[in-house]
Amino acid sequence: MQPASYDAMSKALAALGLVCYQQRPDQLVVSSQEGPVWPDRGNSFWLSHKDGVWYLSTWGPVGYQIPREQDAVALCSTCMSIGGSAMSRVPSDVASKFQLRQLDDHEYERVFGFANDERD
Repeated sequence: MQPASYDAMSKALAALGLVCYQQRPDQLVVSSQEGPVWPDRGNSFWLSHKDGVWYLSTWGPVGYQIPREQDAVALCSTCMSIGGSAMSRVPSDVASKFQLRQLDDHEYERVFGFANDERD
């Protein structure tokens, strides 16, 4: 499933019991916690939708492109089930299963809107 908007993605994830909120116009936070999101209080990551493609970023920060033919909602559900704190990277078996492509620094900045020094 590839929801076509942040609203559709939020509704699909909420139906699975995941907490979502739009932090910036192009950043949807997905979390296991209510209120402010912190990497040590539960799992969380964020999504961005650009040119019809969904992207996922961890707190690493590491960004991934989600192929259009992959089920982005299932990916989010899988990622949220991994551990009690935020992932620094998507585990390799999950990245392989969903055919994720890791973004380089330039792509990350283009998609998520901030540079390395702002992510550290």
